[in-house]
Amino acid sequence: MNDFKSALSQLKKGKIDNVYLLKGEDQFLQNFFIEKLYDAIFIKTKGTKEFLTLNEFSGKEIMDKLISSDLFGTKKLFILKDPQQIKGKVVEELISYCQDPLKNHFLVLINDNYMDKSSFSKKLQKYISNINVSTPFQNELFKWAKFFINDNKKNISDELLSQIIETCGDSLYNIKNEIDKICLISDSDNITKEHLNLDSSFSRSRKRWEMIASIGNRDLKNSVRLAKSIINNSESMISMIFPLLTLFQEILFIKMNNGTFIKPVGYIPLSASLQNNLSKYSSNYETSDIVKALRKLKEIEIKQKTSNIDDESELISFIFNVVG
Repeated sequence: MNDFKSALSQLKKGKIDNVYLLKGEDQFLQNFFIEKLYDAIFIKTKGTKEFLTLNEFSGKEIMDKLISSDLFGTKKLFILKDPQQIKGKVVEELISYCQDPLKNHFLVLINDNYMDKSSFSKKLQKYISNINVSTPFQNELFKWAKFFINDNKKNISDELLSQIIETCGDSLYNIKNEIDKICLISDSDNITKEHLNLDSSFSRSRKRWEMIASIGNRDLKNSVRLAKSIINNSESMISMIFPLLTLFQEILFIKMNNGTFIKPVGYIPLSASLQNNLSKYSSNYETSDIVKALRKLKEIEIKQKTSNIDDESELISFIFNVVG
């Protein structure tokens, strides 16, 4: 994260390199950096940003674009995905260009594989420092959330910031969007609990996670109470199907792995505390109960597509059938 923050700090100061190498698979961080770079280059004016891929352009065509400048020295931003896949003499031409780029052209190279040890990457890193845009681990999310708060020039307590992370899950995209919305709502430099409550989407998400936790704990009374509150606040049953499917799929996998939760690669649409308690939830259900829940959710999903249903009735019925 430090190299990422350092690069953004330099952009804010107007210190812009002509070539950057982003290494890592997180598309949100890739796009976030590119947008910050674009803003720094063009400073509130509309500029030229062009994505270059080897599916659309040959290596020679890419080099022609990089080295061709108009009479006016117009600034241009190029984004080249998977440069390590370039073959032949163009490899050396690109490396040579990165050592001495056109002053009015800016190039972002993106390699999704942070661990790439190809000869191209090794040569390139002699001249360009790479910026890590790998998806952060769970224990790094707080630092990122703090960074987004600071980027909005706001302050927040650690407790409230943890609530935001808990509600948004492990998606940086969701965390950033939620923080941006709350900061827009806030009329002061300090984010308070009242500001969080004013954000209707935040309140709905929090209640949703509380209901799913209650279902995981087989707490019938609390599950029904929260379900009614959620539906009465304009939440639809269809928005509940995916997280509920994920809950029961994950606890089924745990059953199949003798009670061990093996976190899959990628985003899980469940909050951090829900993920941390999946093993406990799995112990509350027999395998037959989990299969029954998954079948019931699939039935509801089909009904949603083919007929009008009463959201509250369907959700309450599901809870009584599975939790009760």
